[in-house]
Amino acid sequence: MTGPGPDEPREYPPLEDVGQQGESFAPVDYPDNLPPPVPGYPPPYWGYPPAGPYGYSPYPVGKPPGTNGKAIGGLVASVLGVICCGVSAIAGVILGVIAIRETRRTRQDGYGIALAATIIGGLTIAGYLIYLVLYVALIASGWQWI
Repeated sequence: MTGPGPDEPREYPPLEDVGQQGESFAPVDYPDNLPPPVPGYPPPYWGYPPAGPYGYSPYPVGKPPGTNGKAIGGLVASVLGVICCGVSAIAGVILGVIAIRETRRTRQDGYGIALAATIIGGLTIAGYLIYLVLYVALIASGWQWI
């Protein structure tokens, strides 16, 4: 057997043999000037997840519940843009793009809704721009209805 068993005491080398006096054995990414720990409180959190008894976090990180609110708001604004001459469709496209990025990053529900909001809003804006260009061209050409 290479080491002591579970019931046998372990022997550690004395501190003088481990390193020179004043040598830091902290990992590289810890700051050297840490404040002393406060009795009765847990140690400070330095960016690492809290470890469970086996060295990993006991609570897995899950996706946020529900559907992304920006995706729903973007779809409503894009559909209202069809009725409101494309003004709110601009907000629908912006909210849809933001929601697409959020749903990809957080894996929250609503990616399809955000994509639909972006497409409907973009088509609405493009349709009203084409209508505006054709209307200005018609007026500039001097065409009269009667």
